[in-house]
Amino acid sequence: MTPLLQIEDLSVAFRKPGGRLLPVVDKVNLTIGTDRAHGVVGESGSGKTMLCRTLIGTLKRHGAVVTSGRILLGGQDLARADERAWRKIRGRVIGYVPQSSLASLNPVLSVEAQLVQAVRAARSIAGGEAKAEALRLLELVRIPRARQVLTQRSHELSGGMRQRVVIACALAPRPKLLIADEPTTALDVTVEHQILELIGDIRREFGMSLLLVSHDLAVIDEVCDDVVVMYAGASVESGALERIRPEPRHPYTLALRISRVDTAQPGQDLEAIGGETPSLGAWPSGCRFWPRCPMAQDDCRQDGQPPLALFAGRWTACIHADRMEGP
Repeated sequence: MTPLLQIEDLSVAFRKPGGRLLPVVDKVNLTIGTDRAHGVVGESGSGKTMLCRTLIGTLKRHGAVVTSGRILLGGQDLARADERAWRKIRGRVIGYVPQSSLASLNPVLSVEAQLVQAVRAARSIAGGEAKAEALRLLELVRIPRARQVLTQRSHELSGGMRQRVVIACALAPRPKLLIADEPTTALDVTVEHQILELIGDIRREFGMSLLLVSHDLAVIDEVCDDVVVMYAGASVESGALERIRPEPRHPYTLALRISRVDTAQPGQDLEAIGGETPSLGAWPSGCRFWPRCPMAQDDCRQDGQPPLALFAGRWTACIHADRMEGP
């Protein structure tokens, strides 16, 4: 089956004074299938958010550029697309749910005004029909008292309600791909579960593909079919969750799984990943995870970051994947 979107050896860098480039995403590969839920997981600084910004064409606003690779959507290479081309794709073919719902909504406009704008930007329909569609979208994202919420502004809503409104705005054009960048940030665990369940249900109802970004493997496990694990700008393991979940084949993936709070044993110390994520521009030679890896050998420190290679039904960047054992 032809993928909806394919990322091939994508590299992104910030432009620094004097023309210097500071790499932030390095040769990432990702294939997004039709009607599939894909997860991207990794610690802060792994390049997840910059990957999202690349996929909605907003790198220039953040002083960054694509330095190599391709992003293929329907035969078009978005890595080389200009702003005119992105206007036809951003928010239409590719919807986006950002981390901060409070920053995403206009505090001056009512919920109805913002939803109507989103609907009419995507479809040529009359004002009355757009208002009816705004109400339908709020009901779709399971907001109680939807008619009342239409009249309210963002500061009058709870965090969970604001996030539902943001999701409704992203769904207005009925995109083929929905990108959700840590959509449950700052929400309590009960509301988090409700939002994740909502996103999963809507994806299946609309037949959309989903790219869900998180630092938490538990979130990815709850919603996704496939996962890409990122570390220090690179993809280090990818494949179907049903294979990676029980038997990770990269030490970083295993470390993320062992350090999960939701699987910790009561009364025992929480496992943690030793060391710190390397800073941008200060990536170590060889495998970038070796300074924190209990399996590291001398050959892990040599050459550059290992490319992904097929092993045991998934792609892994660990050159000693054959020595890995499950959690």
